[in-house]
Amino acid sequence: MQVEELKKLIDVASGRRKADLVIKNAEIVNVLTEEFIKADIAVCGDKIAGIGNYDGIKEIDASGLYAVPGLIDGHTHLEMSMLSVTEFARLVVPRGNTSVVADPHEIANVLGRDGIRVLIEEAKTTPLKVFFEVPSCVPSSPLETPGAIITAEDVAGILEWESVIGLAEVMNYPGVVNCDEDVLKKIAVAKAKGKIVDGHSPMLRGKELNAYISSGIGSDHECIDEEEAMEKLRLGMRLMIREGSAARNLESLLNVAKLGNRWTMLVTDGDRTIRDLMEKGYLDYCYRRAVEEGIDPIKALQMCTINPAEYFGINAGLIAPSRIADIVLLRNLEKFEVEKVIANGEVVGEIKRVYTYPDFVKSSVKLKKPITPEDIKIEGKGVARIIKVIEGEIVTGEDREYVEGVDVNRDILKIVVVERHKATGNVGKAYIRGFGLKRGAIAQSIAHDAHNIVAVGVRDEDICKAVNRIAELQGGIVVVDGDVKAELQLNIAGLMSEERAEVVAEKLDRIHEEIKRLGCKLKSPILALSFMALPVIPKLKVTDLGLVDVEEFKVVDVFVS
Repeated sequence: MQVEELKKLIDVASGRRKADLVIKNAEIVNVLTEEFIKADIAVCGDKIAGIGNYDGIKEIDASGLYAVPGLIDGHTHLEMSMLSVTEFARLVVPRGNTSVVADPHEIANVLGRDGIRVLIEEAKTTPLKVFFEVPSCVPSSPLETPGAIITAEDVAGILEWESVIGLAEVMNYPGVVNCDEDVLKKIAVAKAKGKIVDGHSPMLRGKELNAYISSGIGSDHECIDEEEAMEKLRLGMRLMIREGSAARNLESLLNVAKLGNRWTMLVTDGDRTIRDLMEKGYLDYCYRRAVEEGIDPIKALQMCTINPAEYFGINAGLIAPSRIADIVLLRNLEKFEVEKVIANGEVVGEIKRVYTYPDFVKSSVKLKKPITPEDIKIEGKGVARIIKVIEGEIVTGEDREYVEGVDVNRDILKIVVVERHKATGNVGKAYIRGFGLKRGAIAQSIAHDAHNIVAVGVRDEDICKAVNRIAELQGGIVVVDGDVKAELQLNIAGLMSEERAEVVAEKLDRIHEEIKRLGCKLKSPILALSFMALPVIPKLKVTDLGLVDVEEFKVVDVFVS
C-alpha cells in the first residue's frame, strides 16, 4: 500500500473523510471474540477502515442482516470443477466464497509452469482471490508420461511469483520419511523463503508422522478417523476437514470438529460436482453441513474464515480495520442465506469472462497417430491380472482369472491409456472389472495425475473411436456405442471447459445417462475412470507404460507368468 492510500485509509477510519462504502446497521459476527456487534462497517478502497458509526459516499442498509467475513477454502484444485476460473468464480463468489487456496497440480502435469501461469492470470480478472501453491509432485510417479516436470529449481522460481504462497500438498510422504533428496530440496527451498508447506499423509501415525512433521509440513486434509486427527493436532498440524461431493469426512471427524480448535478448517479439496456447485454451493455448503451436525455457527465460521486466514497469512477472514473488505451479508446465519456479497471492497455483480486463453492451452492433445484396434490388442491368453474397481474408492483390488479376451458375462473389459503429451505412441493395456459395460466405450482426457487419455470398453473399434474423438476435441469426455452418443469438450489443457456451467452440467448429465444405457452401475463412472491411471494408489493401475503393480512399484505383464 502506497503512503497516499494509507493516509486515505487512516482519514476514513478516524472519521475525517467519508468512506467509499458504508454498510449500515449490520449485525457483525466477530469470529475472533465470538461476539455479535451491531455497528457500521466503513470501507476504503479494498480495505475495511473501521467499525462504528460512519458515513459513506455509498451506503448499504444492512438492518436485520448478519455481516460475516467472506469464506476461505484452504485446499482446492480449481481444474477439478471442469470449469474456467471465471466460470467457477461466477458460481461460488455470489454464495459468499471469496478466497481459495489452490494447488494447480492437474494443469501443471499437462502444461507445467506455463499452465500454472495461465490460471494465475485468469484469476486476476475475477473477484475471487486465488492464492496458489506450487505443486510438489509433478509427476506423481516415474511410471507414467506427464506433460511436464516441476523440479526443485522450478519450485524456487515459482515461489517468487505474485499470488504464490507456498508448497502444495507433499503427497510423497514415504519420500519425506526416507529422506528422498529431491522431495526434501523442494521443502527446504519453500521453508527458506518463509512459505507454507502443506501436507497429504493418509493414515500416517507414530514416529513416521513425527518424521513427516519435523520436515516443516504444516497441515493434512486426509484424516478419516478421530484418533488420527487428534494425533496430528497434538503434534502441531493444522487439521483440514474435507467435506466434498464424494469424499465426506465431517461426520467421522465430528467430535474433533466440535471441539472448536482454532487449528481446524473446513475444506472442499476441489471435490464438488458442477451440479452440487450450482444447487448446493461450495464452502458455504460445508459450513451448513457443520451447523446441521450441531457445531456452533461461530465455530463453523471460524473454520471457514479466520482459521485458514491465520494459517496462510491471508489478510482477510475477519471484519476488522486494515483487513481486505470481503464481507457477506446474510438473512439467516445458520442457513447461510446470502443477501449480498462485497469482495475486495466492491459489491459483487455479474461475473463475465474477459480472459482469453492462449492457443497452446487449447492444443494439449498430441497423438502420434489415430489409434487402431491393432494398437490396443492384448496378445495372448491365460491367467490375467485384472484391475478390480471398488465402488466409492480410488484404491483398486486385483483378481486373477483365466482370460482369452473381453468377457461381458464376467464383467471383464479392456482398459487402455494413450499418451497424449509428447506423441510417443505409448499405449498401456489391461483388463478391468467393475464398470459393468455390456457394449460401447468411454474415453476421457481426465486421468490423474498425468492426464493422458484413458478409455474403457467392450469393442476395440468403439474404444478407438472414443480415443480419437478426444484428440479431435483437444480433450474431453466421450461415450461411444457404434457412434458417438454423448460428449463434452474440455479443451483447456484437456481438463476444463470454456462453456457456461449450466451447459457443462447438461452435457455431463447426458454422458451419465448414456453410460447407464451401456450397462454401467457405478455411481460416479467418470470419477472412477479418472483414478484408474494413478500409479501411486494401490493395487493395480494402468498408465501409458503398461499395467502397474503399485505395491511392487513396477510395470507388470497382463498375464501371470
